Amino acid sequence: MSSAQRLPNGNTFITEGSFGRLFEVAPDGDVVWEYVVPHFGAFGAGVGMESFRGAQDAVFRAYRYGPDHVSWLRRERD
Repeated sequence: MSSAQRLPNGNTFITEGSFGRLFEVAPDGDVVWEYVVPHFGAFGAGVGMESFRGAQDAVFRAYRYGPDHVSWLRRERD
């Protein structure tokens, strides 16, 4: 759970899975932006997360896509 992705501009996109936090860090260490998932829910039985009690906002993994990956989306809006 969690992930990191080096971006073409040199920044790193990080998924801090257990806390539902997604953020981008510049090479100098500055956080460019961050998002914390506001939706909480419970893990199902047998998921292996017994150490986490109560509602969680965990994220398994996320990817950052640039505008060139979603050009079809821009065309639909035009």
